[in-house]
Amino acid sequence: MNIATSLLTITLLTCSCFGQPSSEPPVLTNCTTIFDHSYSLDELLDQFRDDDVRYNYSRAARVFFSHPDLTAEYLYASLNHEDWQVRQLICKHIWNQAQKRRFDYTTQRYIIESINEDYPITEDLIRVSIEGLRDDTTPYDRPRKRGLIYTNARFCTISLTLVAQDWVSQLEAAMRSNDNQQRYFAAYILARAGVAQSVDEASRILLPHLRDNDIFADAKFSVYALGGFGDELEPILLKAIPTSDEQQRDLIMLLLWNLREPALTEQDRIKRSRFNSITRNVYDPSQEAHKDTWNMVDDFYN
Repeated sequence: MNIATSLLTITLLTCSCFGQPSSEPPVLTNCTTIFDHSYSLDELLDQFRDDDVRYNYSRAARVFFSHPDLTAEYLYASLNHEDWQVRQLICKHIWNQAQKRRFDYTTQRYIIESINEDYPITEDLIRVSIEGLRDDTTPYDRPRKRGLIYTNARFCTISLTLVAQDWVSQLEAAMRSNDNQQRYFAAYILARAGVAQSVDEASRILLPHLRDNDIFADAKFSVYALGGFGDELEPILLKAIPTSDEQQRDLIMLLLWNLREPALTEQDRIKRSRFNSITRNVYDPSQEAHKDTWNMVDDFYN
């Protein structure tokens, strides 16, 4: 399975979440079909909250998203909801409506095939998407063994990478947040999107992850991100070589090779594999999307 298939599987999975304490409105038990619109949008949206009742979101969502009163305006207003899980679930739905995208195997990037003008990319959508990069209880609230199947950090990373050039200041601010995971994914987005002005700060976050450590798949993820930068990365890589360990040095050499002589054929990528000690599934992990990078949980960084 390649990265595109893995990510598509993730984004298409049905969400299920768990309800609320007794102080919250009762679970709507009559949400059995998409045609039952006896509840208001606000009542249904209450079931999207981060709470302790099993499967209330799953029941309410089928009715909510088929409701005749549902509008884009209502969804965008819900991005300012007080509950973080409501915001994240609405954010995902808006992105799905806003863009149709696919993975291009030639460029090894996601590309936007079409845009729905009724669902613009707004500041609120970007803000909530960046919030979703944080180390939260999605997809799994481990202490209670429950959570959403929806993996917001993965989904928002894909979405934000496609529009990063238009939201650089917000993503750079996220690289300076108090959350390690959010800083890392913001750096990934800016690097993979090739935002040249962010190369210094993003590289400071990503380059250490090329080293041989105990973090699952971080080198695969980070070298692929750094592969999005252009010539502005070369002096930074050269400066890092003297203090690098063997794995980091090999991956830096791989990145430099691609900067100076881009791989155009399969044989070119095979030649580069002598600097690849981190995976046997692709020849050049700096240019070829690696399935393992998205098989990790959202909180892989911590």
